[in-house]
Amino acid sequence: MKCLIVYYANGQWFGEEVSWKRSGSGTYRETTRIEIPQTKAEIEAFALENRYVIEWRGLIPTETPTAAVGA
Repeated sequence: MKCLIVYYANGQWFGEEVSWKRSGSGTYRETTRIEIPQTKAEIEAFALENRYVIEWRGLIPTETPTAAVGA
């Protein structure tokens, strides 16, 4: 499985894919920004579908359902 770092900032979700690179006798993490869905549930489904393990960073906003207009 691959690692996906996910964080929330300025009203948007951001994702970074982690790849491991060799350096001398060790390794280091290199990240690449990728486009991800914009709800927590969709991000989790995206990760499962693409074989990612999610590493959540920072504060995760709570998602509240919105009332239908005119209801």
